[in-house]
Amino acid sequence: GDFVLVGDLMRAVTLLQYKTMEGSFEEIARDYNPNWMTAVEILDDDTFLGAENSFNLFVCQKDSAATNDEERQLMQEVAQFHLGDLVNVFRHGSLVMQHLGESTTQTFGSILYGTVGGAIGVITQISHELYDLLNQLQERLASTIKSVGKIDHSFWRSFSSEVKTEPAEGYIDGDLVELFLDLPRKDMEEVVSGLQLSSTSGTKSEVTTETIIKIVEDLTRIH
Repeated sequence: GDFVLVGDLMRAVTLLQYKTMEGSFEEIARDYNPNWMTAVEILDDDTFLGAENSFNLFVCQKDSAATNDEERQLMQEVAQFHLGDLVNVFRHGSLVMQHLGESTTQTFGSILYGTVGGAIGVITQISHELYDLLNQLQERLASTIKSVGKIDHSFWRSFSSEVKTEPAEGYIDGDLVELFLDLPRKDMEEVVSGLQLSSTSGTKSEVTTETIIKIVEDLTRIH
């Protein structure tokens, strides 16, 4: 409602709150990492999405439960990913109609992005349990599916700017995960063998090839 997210070329991401009575803005929190921003969007009251000029995406969070003002005003980057294209717009929305009951794989929200190269993509949030499973899956797919030019997947998706280069984290590469559906059945079973899904209670169970196929098919329907 009264939050305004600002992406500044020099100051990265700043969260402001509009004070109605005073008719002014108050700085609530800031990401102090030096990123030259090209687009920003609010995911929820504590979580914010950003794109910068080295073709990277990142997510930062503020800690509303912190015990002192200094900690509350400091945003922490919790996810980062090299997209490889310059994003210049984010919008809440979807490219497809979502039908209740069609998907059993739960996602939270949908952010569309557009790039200067003409690409349109979608970013959605998933549970920690599903993230852990898909992260295992994408690591196995990266070693199974050889990329054009034999570029290492983890190298390509690493957050890389003039200031730092760090491994990608907190993101699942949807383009890579979707390639699972193109594998021969034998390769599918080899990739899935031993994959485990954690429950909210902390217990783990092995998943079947059919389960992974269903999850990936559900995710393809969000675009």
